[in-house]
Amino acid sequence: MTVNQGTNPSWTEGRQPRSFEKEIRTLFLAAMAIFLVTVVIGMLNGLDLVDFDRPTLVTHVHAGTLGWITLGIFATSLWLFGRTEAGSGWLASSPRWLSWLAIVSIALYTYAFYATSGIGRPVAGSLVFLAIAGFLLWMLGQIRRVEMTVPRLALLAAMINLVIGAIVGILIGFNQAGRLSGLPDGLFVAHPATMVVGYLILAGMAIGEWYLLPETPAREQKLGIIQVMLPFLGGLALTVGAILDIFVLLLLNVPLEILGVLIFLWRLGPRLFRLPWLKGSGQRLAGISVLFIAVNVGLLAYLIVTYAEDFESIPPWLIFALDHAVFIGVMTNGLFAMIFLAGVSQRSVWAWSDHVLFWGMNIGLVGFVVGLITQEAAIKRIFSPIMGASILIAIAAYSLRLYYTSKTKESSGARL
Repeated sequence: MTVNQGTNPSWTEGRQPRSFEKEIRTLFLAAMAIFLVTVVIGMLNGLDLVDFDRPTLVTHVHAGTLGWITLGIFATSLWLFGRTEAGSGWLASSPRWLSWLAIVSIALYTYAFYATSGIGRPVAGSLVFLAIAGFLLWMLGQIRRVEMTVPRLALLAAMINLVIGAIVGILIGFNQAGRLSGLPDGLFVAHPATMVVGYLILAGMAIGEWYLLPETPAREQKLGIIQVMLPFLGGLALTVGAILDIFVLLLLNVPLEILGVLIFLWRLGPRLFRLPWLKGSGQRLAGISVLFIAVNVGLLAYLIVTYAEDFESIPPWLIFALDHAVFIGVMTNGLFAMIFLAGVSQRSVWAWSDHVLFWGMNIGLVGFVVGLITQEAAIKRIFSPIMGASILIAIAAYSLRLYYTSKTKESSGARL
């Protein structure tokens, strides 16, 4: 495998999906459309131009974590687990209606956070849960049809944790709507912990490994299996420890996460040194996503060790810094790497935007996180629009590429 994977035709052909191409494009386009909500609110909030109320800020978060990231992960799951012929039966038909169920339910759920604090939220959340559970069941059904590799194993583990996090989120929603009481206080900590640690770190690992390493059977990659299982078990330990208030389990998460990430970096390190960082390609987006996984786990370990006895005492700005390190640094880089590849045949469309996305978004993110950690509003105001404007340009460019890719394939009668 050559180092300029973003431009090597044989590499891109080997990484193209062989089934569910239309669903993959549709999910990515919907994800970017909903991401606009997150970006616009985030820019205005970062500039301190608007003092948003809590419902709007919660909408900002869920439009990002569900609308952008989870729809993107659904597309990635179809890509990685659907790379054989679709076959027949529910394994062939379900991705189409699951994709639309996910798009519609997540859009409704995002709106529900803005419009109401009542029963609408958990009801819409239950629809989202059906989509999440449906994709997990489909992935489990595809295990016999695809070669299980480390990226597929990591993505499957991420989806299992996503299901757990979704269940916890629905319970919290019914509690806040006054329809359920008696929930343990730890449940309110377990929800974000599960989504960030158990779900997103593993999802980021899956994309980074699939993008940067040759695909080989998981049974031949013992270190890779250990790399996946450690953060998976660490995420479960953090979730259970938070719900039941078991201090030992909270601390156990730290060595498990750190060991998993160290193995991950050990396996991908040689590739990272040889990446074409100055060339416009999806490969460097995947590479910087890998590096942000290390940054995120470092921040997480610090917060757990320092505040394990009282999570409520964590300063809000540190939580925001952690969130942006994983939401933008890990997942947005990783998902844009996937979308870059999905539209690689049309990469001449706004080719300059690849550099704007990589440098503008990541420099803006680093500056924004520094501003949060140091509580310097001026730094945050400088870098927030840089990060946000870079993402907006990329959304426009990559949407056009996917659109033109679709039109080209339709006119030629070919597949993606």
